[in-house]
Amino acid sequence: MHGRYVINLIFALHFSIKMKRNSVSIAFFVLLVVAVFCGCSKEKSPFSEASSPRHMNELRQIDALLDVNPSVALDSINRLKQDGNVESWSSLDANELKLREIQARYKCRSILADGPDLEPVIGFYDSLVLLFPDDSELRFLRANAYYYKGVECDDDVSAFAHFMKAYELANDSMKSADEPKCNRFVALSCTRLGEILYYYGLFETACSYFQLAGEHFASIEDWVAAASVKRNEAAVYQALKQYEKAISAFEEAESMHPVSEAFSYHAKGGLLFDQQEYDSALFYLEQSFGQSDPFAKTDAAAKLSEIYRFKGQVDAEIYYTRYFVESSLHESSLTSHRMEIEYLLKKDNLDNPSENTGNHSFVIPMLLVLVLLAVIAVMAYVIVRNRKRISHIENKISTIERKHLQEKADKDLEIEQMTQELIDTREQLENVTKTTFEESWNSFSNSAIANKIRLSVEGKDIMIKSVGMYPKLKLKEVDLLELVRVANGYFNDFSSRLLHDYPELTTSDMRHCCLALLGMNDAEIAVLEGISYSGSNRRTKKIVSTLNMDNSLEQSVLMYLRKYW
Repeated sequence: MHGRYVINLIFALHFSIKMKRNSVSIAFFVLLVVAVFCGCSKEKSPFSEASSPRHMNELRQIDALLDVNPSVALDSINRLKQDGNVESWSSLDANELKLREIQARYKCRSILADGPDLEPVIGFYDSLVLLFPDDSELRFLRANAYYYKGVECDDDVSAFAHFMKAYELANDSMKSADEPKCNRFVALSCTRLGEILYYYGLFETACSYFQLAGEHFASIEDWVAAASVKRNEAAVYQALKQYEKAISAFEEAESMHPVSEAFSYHAKGGLLFDQQEYDSALFYLEQSFGQSDPFAKTDAAAKLSEIYRFKGQVDAEIYYTRYFVESSLHESSLTSHRMEIEYLLKKDNLDNPSENTGNHSFVIPMLLVLVLLAVIAVMAYVIVRNRKRISHIENKISTIERKHLQEKADKDLEIEQMTQELIDTREQLENVTKTTFEESWNSFSNSAIANKIRLSVEGKDIMIKSVGMYPKLKLKEVDLLELVRVANGYFNDFSSRLLHDYPELTTSDMRHCCLALLGMNDAEIAVLEGISYSGSNRRTKKIVSTLNMDNSLEQSVLMYLRKYW
């Protein structure tokens, strides 16, 4: 049907309502009937520039600008609105202008809350398409109205319904597979649908929409957009734990339009994790956890928790486990919207109700009851599953706390036993008959450990420059401890008194003193302690300076022992 007939119809209605005289109204009503009759008797054809309202050329210029320079298109729309003639435009032109304004604002990222409402525009196109069912251009305008209404929606379910309708209308209005504008619009609609489906965990359906979008982008050779939806497809494979497919899809996207290999980190980490190569997987999974993909982040948290549990790093394990539980609880909050989207997917046609209306009064309530029961069942399952997980985590935390408490108690008991042994040893030493200093000195000098140490360096010409030639002479820790213990036994807790009287000294300094008592020089002590000669010499000077004596280290320590004998 030609465009002029709808214009005649619209204006006839408009003036028949406004005119107050009945005769004029009747005349315009007759004109309306004649216009409809003539229009129905003519062969149906789409709108053309010759048969359209007078502003079609301006609107097409704006439409062309939207793809190349949306800011200029928005300026053109604002100028048209400021001219003041928009109120006299036909309904067809006025509604298309509103649609173009929303498109321009969206592409300029300036959609405002007070912008034009697309609901009347959708209603207008829905009614007009009944008169022009075969006009592909009108269907495409209608598809645009549904798409941008979906963009404005705050509710994902409503947005999904509008995007689904836009996809169906645009797909029907495509004249050929190589028409760029329709191909791009269908690809964008499929991408939007795939993104919503992916967010609500409907992975397989989302993957089919991403694949369809990629085919349409490839047909117009938009490789940047094709690569982007291919990465979305790879993300779906990641969520399905099909990591090899995901890596292949990411590599294909990189070949179309290189961006970054970071998108494939989670797939690589998941593949390495399945192969139990935990150390290699750790880097990729931690990088994936820092990205924005919610499903990849949740899966990475679960795997990282398992890896850190295997490594025994409790704090890291608890951190990632808590994140996994919280994200699982968030998934349960999306269940109702997911069920609604699944219901929309199962409908053959969103706008045409079933012909079997006689059973609707019974079927629809039953469907609603079944959906409600399914939602309750899913939420109950998720809650029970998460409670089990939380209970398992709490049990693990309690086990770890009990283990730490038991270890602390064992250490306290060990310290208490060692303290009691020291007290008993001290009491035994106090009860031993006192001997002279010379007797104690001779006993110390001839002790087994003293003889062992002297024999280790006996016959070796150890000098300053040859210290590094005897690495095997370094004493074991047990030998040094035994030497200190023997000195304490013969000289009444020599080490405790020395460290108490001179807090500047360390346990290493005290061992140095015990070696010096055996008559060892700095070179020999350096070999026995496993340090450099210069380090041994500095330590000797430090101890002598601390003791505030002018003698050698051996004589200084002997004088200290005699002083407190």
